[in-house]
Amino acid sequence: MKRLTSAVRDSLKAQNWYGALFLTLALPDICTKLESPNSGSSGPRYRAWFDRYLRAVYTRDIMGRQTVFMTAGDCWALRCSVLHEGTDDVGEQRSRETLARFRFTTKGSHRIRIENVLVLDVASFCEEFCRAVETWAEDMKANDAVRHRMLSMIEVQSEPFTPYPGVSIG
Repeated sequence: MKRLTSAVRDSLKAQNWYGALFLTLALPDICTKLESPNSGSSGPRYRAWFDRYLRAVYTRDIMGRQTVFMTAGDCWALRCSVLHEGTDDVGEQRSRETLARFRFTTKGSHRIRIENVLVLDVASFCEEFCRAVETWAEDMKANDAVRHRMLSMIEVQSEPFTPYPGVSIG
């Protein structure tokens, strides 16, 4: 998972906002598939992961009232809209719960909710997810099955390698 969180952070440093955002939104899918490879549909897994690792980040006590900036269903709707449609409009997504649209910025404004629109600083959003993935990875440290499945994750080769006996690349 370190390769992927590093890729997000490298994208942020390079101001590759879309690359960082797309990979960030896919991270919970990857974590949940590694943890529960046979559990069926990714939507319920994704939402449960969000609730476990990010719900507290997107819920705040403001003047004695609990304010939810984004729910698991809203996050799943965002993931689906961005990854499959290239849009931040979640108004048509069945899984959305409280939001109709997200707006991403690089100007530092973060977790500003105006009616049913949530403004997020892209770097802060991505970093929150990276930290959640790191917490998840720490939770999975003792899970031999997850650690074994991590070994089969994609890896871009930057050194010479042998993909097949007798064949050398690089």
